[in-house]
Amino acid sequence: MRSRVASTDGPPAGAELVDVNRLNLGWLVKLRWASIGGQAATILGVEYAMGVPLPLAPLTAIVGVEVGTNLACAVWHRRRPAVRERHLALLIALDLMLFTGLLYLTGGPTNPFSSLYLVHLSLAALAVGPRFTWALVALTLACSAALFQGHVPLEMGGHDHAAMGHYGMHLKGMWVALGVAAVFIVYFLDRLKRALADREVELRRARERTARQERLAGLAALAAGAAHELASPLATIAVVAKELERSLAAAPAADDARLIRSEVTRCSDILAELAVDAGQARGDPPTSVRLGELIASVKLGLGDDARIVTQLDAALAAREIRTHVRLLTRALKSIVDNGLDAVGEGGQVRLEAQLLGDRLSLSVIDDGPGMSPEVLARALDPFFTTKPTGQGMGLGLFLAASVAEQLGGELQLRSELGSGTAVTLEIPA
Repeated sequence: MRSRVASTDGPPAGAELVDVNRLNLGWLVKLRWASIGGQAATILGVEYAMGVPLPLAPLTAIVGVEVGTNLACAVWHRRRPAVRERHLALLIALDLMLFTGLLYLTGGPTNPFSSLYLVHLSLAALAVGPRFTWALVALTLACSAALFQGHVPLEMGGHDHAAMGHYGMHLKGMWVALGVAAVFIVYFLDRLKRALADREVELRRARERTARQERLAGLAALAAGAAHELASPLATIAVVAKELERSLAAAPAADDARLIRSEVTRCSDILAELAVDAGQARGDPPTSVRLGELIASVKLGLGDDARIVTQLDAALAAREIRTHVRLLTRALKSIVDNGLDAVGEGGQVRLEAQLLGDRLSLSVIDDGPGMSPEVLARALDPFFTTKPTGQGMGLGLFLAASVAEQLGGELQLRSELGSGTAVTLEIPA
């Protein structure tokens, strides 16, 4: 199981459609460049390689218009505009008319490449809705019909079409046009489907992040409310315990009073850190810390348990990182504490660190019983736990994943029954 998290919020209402239209515009720009290159190569090949005279000046002008409009579209696309279907339909309509102009100057309906109208209609069917698509179909039929009414015939040397083999050339041209149309359509459909699938994955992740943020907000509100409600009774208990300790200074029960004060202080500290545990970084600005000191503070916070084994060379231990130290420490303590619970008294938990370029990878690996696929699938869900009642709330891994999200990193979880569990927290260094 792998949990990837980021710091962005979910998309606003209506953003999905705008993103798809922008994606389609990007692909139209790319395909127009390919089309422009193919048209230029065809014009030059017919004129100079086949010796068929063409009106180069107006053809060059039409190709120039295509280049200019595509440059404008590329610049506009980079500004991340709110692209609508009508923008895409207008661009395809412009291409249809420019293509009709090229055909008008090169034989009209007798030009074998006239079948490439189908490419534009295929793009329209994918990029815009039915209303615009049918409008473009009507425009295509009108443009094609206009070519039958008038066009500039190709000068084929003034000899009989069939006798000079031009009909065979026409058939070969139709075969080439079919190949070009097939390549464009299949390539575009395949790439567009993959791009849309990737977009769906990103949108699903965004929705998951939004849901996670809502759960975190609820936890933060719960933590703040608990801290507020419990602060007064804990303060009262602390005062009474202090007075009791003074009155029993010479009695054996004084140790019990001191223990009560110590536990009350501990409860107060836990309440103060509830906001941090709920994923809030307030009061914890990014600071620099040596990696060795960070690992040591994690071990110290867990009572310097002998079952915790650290693997860190001297150079890496002295390396300074800048991060939200308190957040990161609490997340690591939660992960290591879960590992200690899993291994029991005779097990071992390894805490490893390594730098991967500009990212820091912190791994907690235990030799416990591991997780079943069903448990692994839910391990990052809030309030999910396999511990006995009263021994855990099921928030440790969930909050660690939330910390990774706040720090711009990710949490990776790997486990198999009988093979232990490895939790890796990767953040920017």
